Amino acid sequence: MNEDDIARGVARGLHEHERRRAEGNARSLLAGLGIMVALFLFFIWLVTYA
Repeated sequence: MNEDDIARGVARGLHEHERRRAEGNARSLLAGLGIMVALFLFFIWLVTYA
């Protein structure tokens, strides 16, 4: 195993970590937007029918 192999392995590991982090952030964003939409629709229902 030489330095190029090690550098390639480290770069691959960093890339995988960044991909997982970005995926997690996207899920959090979608979950937050979903909650906001649900609350908005509930507020509209509340004002209209209550």
